[in-house]
Amino acid sequence: MKKIIVCLSAVLMLSACTSLNKNTVSYQTSKYDAAKYYVVAGEGDTKDAASQKALDNMRQALIKNAPDMEKDRLLTDLMANANVDKVWRDKSTEQKHYFALAVLSRNNAMRILAPEMNQLDGKLGALAAQFTSPTEPLADLRTAYRMQPLVARRTLLDETYQFLSPDHQGYAPESFRPYKNALKEKMAAVLVGVDVQGRESKVMITHIVDALNQMGLGVVDISDPDKELSVEIITDVDGYDSKKVQGLVWCSSSAAVSLVDATRDVTIARFNVFERAGTSRAADSLRRSMEAAGEQAAKQITARLEAYLKTR
Repeated sequence: MKKIIVCLSAVLMLSACTSLNKNTVSYQTSKYDAAKYYVVAGEGDTKDAASQKALDNMRQALIKNAPDMEKDRLLTDLMANANVDKVWRDKSTEQKHYFALAVLSRNNAMRILAPEMNQLDGKLGALAAQFTSPTEPLADLRTAYRMQPLVARRTLLDETYQFLSPDHQGYAPESFRPYKNALKEKMAAVLVGVDVQGRESKVMITHIVDALNQMGLGVVDISDPDKELSVEIITDVDGYDSKKVQGLVWCSSSAAVSLVDATRDVTIARFNVFERAGTSRAADSLRRSMEAAGEQAAKQITARLEAYLKTR
């Protein structure tokens, strides 16, 4: 009886092995320890084409995870450490078709990324030491602007590190977090008073406040005595019927913008924006033209303020 059971078990195991499709990408990938290796597949009509596609797919996966990585020099270093470790022919078709696996050692990837992040943390620490005490918001803002590209790259590399790390944890968050928080605090400490007068002022002010928030600056009412900067806008509109197209109503919106350094009572810049829109309804034409004027004003305000604050 025991012999029968043993024989039956052997037959079942043999049957399971013969039914296992070793031709699939999932089977070949499963042979690698996922904690040690990042593996990406590719396919093509030749071995070389499949191999190159696997490497291309790995590169694109890294870029998809962190888009700005495409421009970073460490992407080249990471891909230089990847290699095509397995190429096999697809036996499910009579035509020549191949699969390939690109393999990157997670440990090697960590060794490439970690030293660069250590250097960035060191540079951020040196800049953070330059913040004034007591705080001078505009003086600190110049230092914060110097920190911005370093924080951006440190964040980029950390996103890639998390993507490739076996446990998907960031690198030394306790070192980086204080600098990232300090950057936000110093940017938000600079208060900008906003005042928009005229027709459709609510449409205009929405775009301006959004733009200033995206810069990281604090936005307050124009009456706030602690403001460092002011944005003052006067809007105007004009509507008229089209002379060429019946039923088309045109509306033009304009805005006169003044940027002021409130700490010095100095006007930084003055400029005007103008936009026009035409629809079958006067209200729609007015709204669209003012939204376009608001977008244009916001872009100019952002560019002019950044240029001023970085060199003030």
